[in-house]
Amino acid sequence: MLNRMEEPVIGLLFSDTGVTADIERSQRFGAQLAIKQINESGGIGGKPIKYMHRDLGGDPDRFRAYAEELIKNNKVDFFVGCYMSHTRKAIMATIERSDVLLFYPTPYEGFEYSPNIFYGGPAPNQNSAPLAAYLIKNYGSNIVFVGSDYIYPRESNHVMQLLYKQHGGTILDEFYMPLYPSFNEVKDIANKVANLQPDVVFSTVVGHGTAEFYTEFANCYLSGQKPPIASLTTSEAEINKMSLETAKGNIVVAPYFSSDKSEKSILFLSECKNYFPSDVSVTAWTEAAYHQTLLLCQAMQAAGSVELEKVREQLYLTEIHAPQGPVWIEKQNNHSHLTSRIAEIDHDGAFNVKWISPSPICPDPYVVVHRLENWTELMPRVL
Repeated sequence: MLNRMEEPVIGLLFSDTGVTADIERSQRFGAQLAIKQINESGGIGGKPIKYMHRDLGGDPDRFRAYAEELIKNNKVDFFVGCYMSHTRKAIMATIERSDVLLFYPTPYEGFEYSPNIFYGGPAPNQNSAPLAAYLIKNYGSNIVFVGSDYIYPRESNHVMQLLYKQHGGTILDEFYMPLYPSFNEVKDIANKVANLQPDVVFSTVVGHGTAEFYTEFANCYLSGQKPPIASLTTSEAEINKMSLETAKGNIVVAPYFSSDKSEKSILFLSECKNYFPSDVSVTAWTEAAYHQTLLLCQAMQAAGSVELEKVREQLYLTEIHAPQGPVWIEKQNNHSHLTSRIAEIDHDGAFNVKWISPSPICPDPYVVVHRLENWTELMPRVL
């Protein structure tokens, strides 16, 4: 029997407009699909889950204000959301001070812990570490870093630089562009990168600038073979905004790709197709928002309550069979055990998976126990 609220309510913290709107909409619809499925199966204790949402426009202040409003006026204890690190950090103090829970379905830079945040996207040891080993083994040691100019790209690039140097790699340079770059800013950086003749480029460009950078970089190689761009964040949503020729041959690491042909993934994709608007792509971060919302709902069901402490206790005991595979939370750091996949984009824009971790990787957000050579031994060579 539910003992705090008449109906369980989840606050969704995403943007329908702004620089990362394509991804955040995919996350919001993933969370809403999970809620829809739970309600169709009887809800929580016979009560339907309600969700509340407002377009937050990618503005950290609006994220903070809306979270405070839902906590104060609607007594919401559970939130799913945030894509960009500076929106997560903008609401962290509110989440902790109010002692509510945030489920964060996004890859991030690591080096953070909050007892009130459950991290559903990969930490650096679950994406940067295996990707670094794969790139060095297959493409060479000379690398250039490109990113959007905010917290996540700068910190993620710093981690990847340390990993590359650990294995004898050479950092040729790094460049940053504004979140809303002009055409000339993108073109200038693409030309500077190409002039350095790297073996591979590591991109943490997000949002609108992603397709533009990939396109301008490809234009630098119209008469020659282009080195691949490797990314932690480029997804189906960004690929859909560039030509197939531009997308081909680039590399992404993520827990899930929509090309996955497992029975669980095929069912998930079918349900997404029936529920999502036609302009919303299914991405790894859709899957993360989906499985985190299901995880929260299953913990509520197991607790027989929406009382926060009872739900928190069940979260550490719950394993979700997500489209990517089994996922569960590491109590030591509130991060998720996740599968890692490295894929190359095919000529038709699909993600062709080249490597899968043997099992879900235990999260190590501080990258304190990792050795790059351990991953290198597991990496295939691209034929």
